[in-house]
Amino acid sequence: MTSNYTEKAISHLASVTGCDPSDLSPEDTIETVDKWDSLNHMRLVLHLEEILGKQLETEEAMSLFTVQAISELLAREQA
Repeated sequence: MTSNYTEKAISHLASVTGCDPSDLSPEDTIETVDKWDSLNHMRLVLHLEEILGKQLETEEAMSLFTVQAISELLAREQA
């Protein structure tokens, strides 16, 4: 069973990459999702900054290469 934050992370990633959310899993990474390239990663970061209402630190943005990392960011920022 996935957490609400994992489901949100998958939803945000799918929205940015154009992937079907049902094709994504909590274990996915930038290496396992074909459409998750460097350009879509930057789009993802901008998308997350918009929904969180804050600019992410460079180190934080560069650590978001897994669904798990995105989920953890959402949990931290929306808790």
